[in-house]
Amino acid sequence: MPGKSRGTAGENVTFAFVDVFAGCGGLSLGLMQSGAQGLLAIEKMEDAFLTLDSNLSNPAELEGFAWPSSVPRMAHDIKAMLSTHAPALRRLSRQVEVIVGGPPCQGFSVYGKRRPLDSRNRMSQHYLDLVELLQPEAIVLENVAGIDMPFVNGWAAAGMQSRGTAAWRIQQRLSAMGYATMPMKLCASDYGVPQYRKRFFMIGLRSASQRVADAILAEGLREEIRTDHLSALGLTKGRKVTCRQAIGDLETSRRRLVPCEDTPGFEQATYWGPGTQYQVQMHAGLLPREAPNSVRLARHRPGTVDKFVAMQLRGIRGFRAGLEAQRMLNSAKHRVHWLEPALPAPTITTLPDDFIHYSEPRILTVRECARLQSFPDWFKFVGKYTSGGDRRAKECPRFTQVGNAVPPRLAQFLGSYLQEVLRLTRHATQRSRAA
Repeated sequence: MPGKSRGTAGENVTFAFVDVFAGCGGLSLGLMQSGAQGLLAIEKMEDAFLTLDSNLSNPAELEGFAWPSSVPRMAHDIKAMLSTHAPALRRLSRQVEVIVGGPPCQGFSVYGKRRPLDSRNRMSQHYLDLVELLQPEAIVLENVAGIDMPFVNGWAAAGMQSRGTAAWRIQQRLSAMGYATMPMKLCASDYGVPQYRKRFFMIGLRSASQRVADAILAEGLREEIRTDHLSALGLTKGRKVTCRQAIGDLETSRRRLVPCEDTPGFEQATYWGPGTQYQVQMHAGLLPREAPNSVRLARHRPGTVDKFVAMQLRGIRGFRAGLEAQRMLNSAKHRVHWLEPALPAPTITTLPDDFIHYSEPRILTVRECARLQSFPDWFKFVGKYTSGGDRRAKECPRFTQVGNAVPPRLAQFLGSYLQEVLRLTRHATQRSRAA
């Protein structure tokens, strides 16, 4: 039952959470894998919500979203939900212990145009409105590193003080609501994800002085928490999961191509089963030779394949394509990576043509991107594969769902971290009352 996790010091403290800007559910999945209970997910994009709901409504190995009967189980815009369902949300306040979420980050991203007045930059204020309404014990806000960088001529000024940034303004409002906060930057590859994905996180604790909160939040991040997380995954510190270890079983070489199961006119490769430890872990829940969902191969023109081959002959694996490679591809894109099989991938984005496979002249499949994000194979993505032009603002195809997600393995670590933070917070509260 939601709320059952409220316990005494020394207990294994789980928690009930609400996920805002939940996307397809990567953050929720990881928190559930750590033992947390999802109450509600708020996501306005229909395809992303359908993926989340179809996977996390009643998963076989997890306790899915409890979902209050007073709130329709459907895609919701957070601003509209706060206006329409405020009374129902307020009734949840005694059950919600943590609010998590990643407001849209395109306006902050150093890979984008970084517009200070981008309307998506204001979505964090709606997140804070929900925090103010529900008053959870703790909050987690996730975003790109650019949220903690000032806007200078439209670009991030990395070496400048963070005062006046969007992250600083969020901290100021949280402080006014009684939350002490600590920003941190985590790289997904340090937590068992085969991807160098660096992200900004802000953790907040309610009714704690900044001094006490700093001590608790720092204690919760002690190294043995990460060591225990990695050990449970069969990993040790310093050992990274590589691209080939993650997606080598999805290669198409020497495998028969068959019609794609969910898209007429496309093909997919027959699946022979997982090989590495990571692949076995990701494939758990499916039959050994059962193909996962979303393995549709791109239909490249022969000329495109020739260009990929030429780039692979002249390029350097693991690095962005240089000007020569861009000319070969006849592309103005500044972010095309040829993957290095012996290293984790760079940050997985929402655009399928940002990456070229390490040994095959093609872009990645949705499932390969999902593997590099640490989504298990039983997690099925729904909706279109791609969208273009004006539709990108109204649709959330599969590649976008994957690229926007928080890697579940990183979220699983955050769940364990939050359990420890809440345990320490309650212990400190009990000691204070006893004194």
